Amino acid sequence: MIIEDMLGMNSFIMLSNKKGKPIKEKPTPIIDPDYYDAVEVSEKKDQVKVKIYIVVKSGKNISEIADMIFEAVEKDFEMLRLSKPADITVKVRGIAGQMNGVIAKRNIDIVRNN
Repeated sequence: MIIEDMLGMNSFIMLSNKKGKPIKEKPTPIIDPDYYDAVEVSEKKDQVKVKIYIVVKSGKNISEIADMIFEAVEKDFEMLRLSKPADITVKVRGIAGQMNGVIAKRNIDIVRNN
């Protein structure tokens, strides 16, 4: 569900792996193992933590995008009748250039604690 939500935000972001390499959009994202590198969900001591790796498209506000992602993830958990994750981390691994598509590497982590 989280991957599908992130793919719906493709005008703002691209999912990436941990190193910042964008994951090309594929027709069957749920089956494609490349997408599993973009979202990590872990559980420790009855607390769920979610990490999402992205590249932000040039000219977009990173804080606003992070808030949109936080809300989407919390909504997904709520829809499944689960408690909100203890931590949701948006890991910005790059900024995609507008003209040439070159990605400027970044290492920005935005965290929401619940």
